[in-house]
Amino acid sequence: MKGKGANVITDNGIAEFLGDNGKLAAVKLENGTELPCELAVVAIGVRPNIKLAKEAGLKIGELGGLEVNEYMQTSDPDIYAVGDCVETINRITGRKVLAPYGDLANLQGRVAGENAAAENTETFPGTIQTGICKVFDYAAGSTGLSESAAKKLGYQDIITVINASPDKPGFMEGKLLVTKLVADRKTGKILGAQCVGPGNVSKQIAQWAMAIQGRLTVDDIVNADLPYAPPFSLAIDHFIATAHIMQNKMKGITTMEVREKVLKDEKPFLIDTRGPDEFEEMRLGIGERLIPLGALRKHFNELPEDKGKEIICFCKISLRGYEAALVLEGKGWHNVKVMEGGLMAWPYPREK
Repeated sequence: MKGKGANVITDNGIAEFLGDNGKLAAVKLENGTELPCELAVVAIGVRPNIKLAKEAGLKIGELGGLEVNEYMQTSDPDIYAVGDCVETINRITGRKVLAPYGDLANLQGRVAGENAAAENTETFPGTIQTGICKVFDYAAGSTGLSESAAKKLGYQDIITVINASPDKPGFMEGKLLVTKLVADRKTGKILGAQCVGPGNVSKQIAQWAMAIQGRLTVDDIVNADLPYAPPFSLAIDHFIATAHIMQNKMKGITTMEVREKVLKDEKPFLIDTRGPDEFEEMRLGIGERLIPLGALRKHFNELPEDKGKEIICFCKISLRGYEAALVLEGKGWHNVKVMEGGLMAWPYPREK
């Protein structure tokens, strides 16, 4: 967003709108900064408008939305309700949620319409809260539970991975995708996925949404038979590759975990396995050592003598980082990890 000229301000709310005679002149922030403007769009979320429902004596749920059953029927059997004002079931957790999505409103409307005409023959199963948006050249989508949501809901043993790779081959002008996958470690059941990038995010989120609704596990996906040709996909689609990475998770560590270790001064030995030119063009600047993959075997003497010392390898998308980890393990280092997604999945400021 900043690269497109947009100024992004966080952790600083709006104190007041300034102007005269109903004409906006500026927005004043909580830290005293004034931003001159003639138009301000306030987009702070959605909440149900239940005034009419209350007046009709209909039952309101704990989340503040209209309570409906699987037929989209309210507490008055002659009144059906759909859309942004109703509470619905989360298909993963079984709990009530508010899900103000335009597509869900239309699906619910079809169910309600059929039931109003044919005496409750259709049901609406709920939602996994799939959404997507576009910000300049990038898309961002999610489906199911995020890692933080899963933890808040009591999932004790979840596992996550990050995959940064193109949506199709480079000679077909492939564009980057960064996917984070959330699964239950014990069962391998897919709990959620998020994807961001200039590539085909919609396709990835659609596939993960169907995987969740179909109650598929990681093992179900690793050999999925999807359509392939270079104009459309890699030979191993980004979707399937993400499942492959999940199977190899025990060697992995997320970018968030790496940053936390650096902030806590735990001092893992960080190896950037890219080339010198790549390092000069872009780098994290968190204490990493540049040792190109091709030269790694010539630099074993620079690595920790303690074979149990934590070593974290990465590159642009961590493919070379993974190869480096295998080389080091073959030489006896036994606490080697790969930073998932590499520099392309690093969501924090970097040196350059």
